[in-house]
Amino acid sequence: MRAVLYLLAGMTGLRKKELLNLYLVEINLSSDNASVKVKTSIAKNGKEAERPVPPIVVNLLAALKARVRPNDNDRVFLSFGKWINTAELIRADLTAAEINLIDKDGNEICFHSLRNSYISFLANSNTPPKVVQKLARHSDPRLTFNTYARTFEKAEQKAISFLPNFGNPVLCTCLDSKRKNKRFS
Repeated sequence: MRAVLYLLAGMTGLRKKELLNLYLVEINLSSDNASVKVKTSIAKNGKEAERPVPPIVVNLLAALKARVRPNDNDRVFLSFGKWINTAELIRADLTAAEINLIDKDGNEICFHSLRNSYISFLANSNTPPKVVQKLARHSDPRLTFNTYARTFEKAEQKAISFLPNFGNPVLCTCLDSKRKNKRFS
């Protein structure tokens, strides 16, 4: 069940309270528009939201539902209490997996880091910034991009690859020959 909790957090950006208070009836597993609904009463911003979910999450939740055979009025994470300490939970699992509790930037990895990762992966993809902000459910893009989104080295390298080369070999040869001529003038 922990793996499902982590995957759902990392693939939807839902917060701890939203996940632990999520009911099966709020999950739409249809392949056309699979989604998770966050009720107004549990959303941090007090607004109902419907989050799309990727196919891997749909498959996992469908398998979980088939295995457990829960009632639609049951919470998805019924085995966890609503007040479980997810910080201790993820620390114990990271320690057991021998994964460092501090990321490469010196930040402590915690349950909320899954939300940071979700937003960072979106921000480093070809997703338009306004869509990233909307999926993060932030009213201010500065919060999305200055606090949550981290850049990935590969994304930076990919971005640089789109810069024009301005005829690199010809330009270098031209500049190099002009430099030689000035030196000897």
